[in-house]
Amino acid sequence: MTYIAGVKMDLAQWCILFLALSVAGCTSTKPGGVQSSDAAKPAVINDRAIIGQMTREATRMMDSDETVSMESLIKQLKKEPRAKLGLPAGKGGRAEEVQKAIAVVGGVYKCKRCTRWHVAPASGFLIAEDLLVTNYHVVNQPERSALAVRLFDGRVFMVESVVVASERYDLAVVRIPNTGITPVALGQAAPVGAKVDLISHPNQNFYTLSEGRVARYFMTQRDKKTVPAMAITADFGRGSSGAPVLNEAGEVVGIAASTESLYYTEDDGDQKNLQMVFKNCVPVSQLRELIGG
Repeated sequence: MTYIAGVKMDLAQWCILFLALSVAGCTSTKPGGVQSSDAAKPAVINDRAIIGQMTREATRMMDSDETVSMESLIKQLKKEPRAKLGLPAGKGGRAEEVQKAIAVVGGVYKCKRCTRWHVAPASGFLIAEDLLVTNYHVVNQPERSALAVRLFDGRVFMVESVVVASERYDLAVVRIPNTGITPVALGQAAPVGAKVDLISHPNQNFYTLSEGRVARYFMTQRDKKTVPAMAITADFGRGSSGAPVLNEAGEVVGIAASTESLYYTEDDGDQKNLQMVFKNCVPVSQLRELIGG
């Protein structure tokens, strides 16, 4: 019989503890801020390492002219191209599996205070090995110089073209080099009250999962046109635009788009006593309509 920290243990119990402690120490760090371990433990995200690595890779490609300019992407975006895309079967599943197909989508720019390149992160997800969904407004940023995409595994690519887009639906599908990653599956419309998860990058807190329910479907205005929208109770914020809303099977049922704050008093632009923040999303039906699927 052995005592550890005052607890009496027999040989079998001691062996189990020893193995558990040994496995817990077996971690390795992937490039770009994702620390992996054995299959039973989640990846550990290093936010500063991710934005640093993404910025370095984007800088290298910007300085070597390996990019399509944001001006060119916006011209393609404004044409609102439409195409019927023959998409491969996507994959749902647990969050740790789905997140492999979720990307950081960053506008690359130079500020007025220095000569370095910077990255402003938003969100997106793969619907094919070379096609990524994000919001229209993420691409429509004329003050940016290019658009970079960082995958969960640390690889960084520049967006090559806009494949399909809709300002009314606030959606854009962009092309990047082939990633070899299994895309996320598209689900059907989730009913009001259905449980949903969202994985996004709010304020550079990369790969943050929040959970909630479908709150309602409602009519809103986009591009001066009335369009159905979806509200959820799962939290998201700046940097979450373009993130997938997932059902319990890990399938996309919506895309995070915007937030709307409700204050108790508003007087001459002075807002006080925040009461609620509505989390508004694009229903998956609009993505299906856009890509013809």
